[in-house]
Parts: sequence; structure tokens; C-alpha cells
Amino acid sequence: MKFQTTFQSVKLLTHHAVTAACFLYAAQALAGTYPLGEMTCAEIGQFASKAMQWRETGVPPKEAVQRLDQLRQGESVEKKNLMMVLSLVYGGYGDSWTVKSAGDAMRIDCETGR
Repeated sequence: MKFQTTFQSVKLLTHHAVTAACFLYAAQALAGTYPLGEMTCAEIGQFASKAMQWRETGVPPKEAVQRLDQLRQGESVEKKNLMMVLSLVYGGYGDSWTVKSAGDAMRIDCETGR
């Protein structure tokens, strides 16, 4: 009887440990992910380059937002991310970026999970 009790205890502890590990792994995975929706980091970088090109050719911010609305209609995670990219490109960061560096910066930022 003692053997069954010890065996059951070990089995129960193992079950709890595995369950806890699964929850911990899931929590870390969710906490560390960048909410991209259907976009990849490379695509976010490509959009940043496109937005920087718009800025360099004199497209005003309001028109850039309209262009984004044509590319991504409705509300989505992707559109929210691209609006953030537009705000960076047309804000202070864009003052020092080129078309290439804007894309590289946003791609790398995405890949590091920021």
C-alpha cells in the first residue's frame, strides 16, 4: 500500500510540474510576442520604406494616412501597427531616416519584439 501511495504522489507531482511548465511556457510566449496579425517583420519594414519614400517625395501626413486606408481598410492589428510606423516616419525619427534605414529600423525593431 505504501508503494502505491508513493507512486501516486510522484505521479501527481509530475503531473502538476508538467502542467505548471506548460502554463509558464505559454505565458512567456504570449508576453514576448509582437502583435503582428498576418504581417511579417519584413513586411512591416517594407511598409516603413514605402512610407519614407512618400515623405521624401512630399506626400503630406494626411494623404499618407489616406493611402494606408486604401491599403488596409477597417480596423485591424496590422493597420494599427502601420499607423504607428507612419507616425514614426512622419515624426522626429523620420527626420534622420532614409528609405532604406526606415525599413531596416522597423524590421529590426519588430524582430527584437519591440
